[in-house]
Parts: sequence; C-alpha cells; structure tokens
Amino acid sequence: MGYLLAEPQLTKVRVALSEPFNDFLVEYDYLARKVKDVDPNILYEILYSEVAPVCFTNLVAAVPPVWTGFDPETLRESIGERLAARERNWFRRQFDKVLVRWLKYNYAYIWKEIASRL
Repeated sequence: MGYLLAEPQLTKVRVALSEPFNDFLVEYDYLARKVKDVDPNILYEILYSEVAPVCFTNLVAAVPPVWTGFDPETLRESIGERLAARERNWFRRQFDKVLVRWLKYNYAYIWKEIASRL
C-alpha cells in the first residue's frame, strides 16, 4: 500500500492494530495512544486490508494460537506475503476484496472502539 510511513513505524502501527485479535482484554485507550499520530483513514485501511486478514483467524479458533501478542517480525512477514500474493494473483485480489468487506462488517466494533479514542 502507498502509505507515507517508514517501515519501523508501519510495523509498530500494524502490531498495535493486531492487539484486538489477541486472546486478552484490549486496552483501546492505550492502543489509540500508540497510533494517534497516523491519519485515521490510513489506520482504517491498514486495520482491515492488512492486519485483519492475517490475524482474524486467531479470534475464531477454538484454541487461539496467539494469546499475548503477535510477534512483530512474523506479523510483518505474513502481511508482506499476503500483499505480494494479492499483487501476483487476480483470484487472490478478488478473494481478499470479499474478505476485507466481511472483516469490515464482522469486526466493525474494533474500528469503532479505536476511532472513538483518537
């Protein structure tokens, strides 16, 4: 995606936005403070187009594999692989468009909580 965020900052934003997909209580005030310097439109796009497609399965798993937080490097690599797959494959782009719409609908409460604190 064409964000004006340097890689270290982008990774920090992604990690912060992955917190609602962990298996513990989310401190939305703390999360919002971590990302407050980024444009809300960019945050929304990163949340649903990058982070949620990689992390949402943790919420729907019977026994979530991630309890306390996603590893920043693994998260960065997973998102990078997914974005590259979208770029290479027409079918993947179409599938992910539908997935992102579903994620925006199903997990709208996450953005509402973040946006209300920005």
